[in-house]
Amino acid sequence: MLTAQVTARAGKYVTFQLSRQYFAIRSDKVRQILPASDVRKSAQLSAPFLFGSVAANGRLIPVIDIRDRLGLPARAARSSTCVIIVTPDGPASVPAVGIIADKLSEVVDFRSTEIRGSTGQLRIQGRPYGRPKTLLEPDELLERDEWVQLRSVLLT
Repeated sequence: MLTAQVTARAGKYVTFQLSRQYFAIRSDKVRQILPASDVRKSAQLSAPFLFGSVAANGRLIPVIDIRDRLGLPARAARSSTCVIIVTPDGPASVPAVGIIADKLSEVVDFRSTEIRGSTGQLRIQGRPYGRPKTLLEPDELLERDEWVQLRSVLLT
């Protein structure tokens, strides 16, 4: 499941839009943000979740599109489309992975009282403020066997 209880709950989150929905990832997991125009698509992509790859800091980083996993409709890339490079921990067998985002929103600082389950929403004077954001865990973007498959695609 992509949206899990976030382990380190309170803190800064990078928020972004994907098919008109709002999501957030802990800022300490975000390494870089690149324009989607840097993504190289390959005809030999064997994994359906793999969007392409991007070169960053001398390494080839896989880029995935998580819309299908979230049940969101596909959208054509726009000038605001970007790639958020994150570093997964846990079962991931790749040092970094890119996530397609339609548009970056902002960096927000959630307090633990502003997070309920897998959703965060800012509060001002005790009242909800702004749109709720679904919190994503980079480690749970893919299943364990998909991480392995992603690693093997990169090595070929």
